[in-house]
Amino acid sequence: MTGGKLLVLQDSPQFGGHEIMFLKLLPAALGGAFDEVVVRMPQANGAFFEALQRLRAVPLRVKPWHFVKRAAEPWLAGFRHRYARAVREAVVEERPSTILLLQGRIENLAVPMLSIPNGHFVVSYIPMAHSLAEMGRTGGLGDRVRRRLYRRPDRFVVPSPAVADQLARAGARAPVFVVENVVDPPPMTHRKLRSELGLPPGRRIALFMGRFDTGQKGLDLLIEALKRGARALSDWTFLFVGSGAGQAAIEALHDDPGHTIDIRILPWAEQPYDILQACDILLMPSRFEGVPLIMLEAMSCGLPMLASDLDVFRDYLPETHRADFKVVDLADRLNALTSVHTAAAFAETARARIASARLDLSRERFLAALAPGAQR
Repeated sequence: MTGGKLLVLQDSPQFGGHEIMFLKLLPAALGGAFDEVVVRMPQANGAFFEALQRLRAVPLRVKPWHFVKRAAEPWLAGFRHRYARAVREAVVEERPSTILLLQGRIENLAVPMLSIPNGHFVVSYIPMAHSLAEMGRTGGLGDRVRRRLYRRPDRFVVPSPAVADQLARAGARAPVFVVENVVDPPPMTHRKLRSELGLPPGRRIALFMGRFDTGQKGLDLLIEALKRGARALSDWTFLFVGSGAGQAAIEALHDDPGHTIDIRILPWAEQPYDILQACDILLMPSRFEGVPLIMLEAMSCGLPMLASDLDVFRDYLPETHRADFKVVDLADRLNALTSVHTAAAFAETARARIASARLDLSRERFLAALAPGAQR
């Protein structure tokens, strides 16, 4: 496709893996497919703004505004009149041929979905579409309220077939394009020494990396698993890299005189490969996920992992590398997955799986999804 204008809307102050993947795909739209790309995003999301500015593309125009998603958005979106008016004014001013909603979940951009005038082609780029029950919450009424949001986009872009299935269960009716997440290959450099990271050189290290969240990321499930198996985990070091509200729970376990688990905490690293290559296994006890970039980065390193038994993880990981963290014998699974034979076999299949995902193909699919009338 050529010509026209792409209007991108985003209303989260968070800058995470979904935004990072969008930035990888965006050059496809900047390479002549559209005459111009305009991004409206919150002033509060400085990291996203700076990343967009680094693209330095002539047809890209970034116009921050102060609107952000609020709590209870599916219920209150219809009452946010100033936000709705600003959306309608932006659509009239820009006259886009395609409107792209960059959504972390369907709650994001609920106001634009309810206020964009009919007749505009709207595409949702969304990494997950779990029901509240699948997220470990109760709320059948909440899911019913969200169904009208899932029915607004004319097309969806998702990172895996599992998310496409989630959309169908959530009530979405529009065509779905699967555009795989892609990560940069590990740098061809000498792996960073553990000593440089302040890690013990002679111990096995299990890694939790990302947002310290006791809800989505299942940090509480991991902490309980550590408590259950503490005696059998004495020869392991557990490294937590990131930040978030759950850090207090990690520190409480670290300081508890009744447990002898070796726990280390490091701040988030912009270059994760140094840390991934310094560890023996990655732990992902999430209750729900899209397709996390940290999982793909670990696989590209050939690093073993133990993850929750989620639909998106089943797309990438064998059964042996998935578990119910509520009951898992952590020591037994860690020892099995890091044995020489098992780790080597996983590294081979993981690297092959990652190699099959190519950025040029994902960009091609993404661009096709933005074109009205394109076929899946």
